[in-house]
Amino acid sequence: MRLTLIAHTPSPEAMIAAAMLTTTSGVKPSTIYERLQANPEKINDIVSRLEVQHGSILEHNRLVWILEADEHLVLDTLLKNKFFSFTRLGSGMWLMSANLRAALEYSKEYGSDLGDSLLDSIGTVAPNLRCFSERKRT
Repeated sequence: MRLTLIAHTPSPEAMIAAAMLTTTSGVKPSTIYERLQANPEKINDIVSRLEVQHGSILEHNRLVWILEADEHLVLDTLLKNKFFSFTRLGSGMWLMSANLRAALEYSKEYGSDLGDSLLDSIGTVAPNLRCFSERKRT
């Protein structure tokens, strides 16, 4: 199994911070987003204080990967989380996409090579969100 992140929504942490602030502000979401883009420290501060109750603010983005794996892994992933999308590119090659919520929940719930690879790729685009992926220990 090999996973390579090939695309993602620009500035996912800024998008999440804007979604958080939109719920308590009368300012247009696009204005909040633009202001946050100009102040990365504010984004880090907001996202690092995030307490996810229902996770919907983590859904305002998309990540796309190339997955090299067999059909069994793809089917198993789909059965575990219906919010992943797969397109076959060829034998053992898949285009896989999900939002941060789906990827973080999968990583948290299932200890696997795919979960670890998802976390590694999330860390490159949204490092402040890795804290939400602490796995359940049994």
